[in-house]
Amino acid sequence: MLREIVTSPIERKQLHEELDFMVQYFLEKGVTTCTVLFGFAWGNDYYPGNEWFDEEIPLEKLVEKVREIEESEIGALGKDDLCVNVSDLEFQFCNDSDIHIRFTESNNDSESFYLRWKQLGYQPAEWVKNKENDPGKRVRSN
Repeated sequence: MLREIVTSPIERKQLHEELDFMVQYFLEKGVTTCTVLFGFAWGNDYYPGNEWFDEEIPLEKLVEKVREIEESEIGALGKDDLCVNVSDLEFQFCNDSDIHIRFTESNNDSESFYLRWKQLGYQPAEWVKNKENDPGKRVRSN
């Protein structure tokens, strides 16, 4: 079953802080790579042609890569979708200025982010879904 934790909308500065935190969190756990997809809409200009694809990059280079692309003015956190798969979690820095984490089994990592976001006042909610486009059932919220 698909589970998802989603924050309320947060400021762009906070999105960058959470991206930085996510990278450091997993680097400290020994994770060295992630896959990234630049989604709607910066994917329109980032990828050659019409095919968008996940690319594997060193986790330590993720923040730098996102900032470089933002500086090129083809997209920005909070205005465009950024999907990062790291460990068993999929993070989506959403075009609605919120953050989603998708996973199949709750684990220490998903719980750590839920508790962090609760402490920061990001009002996280957790949903259980039967399939990808199912609106799901809220199982807990701040």
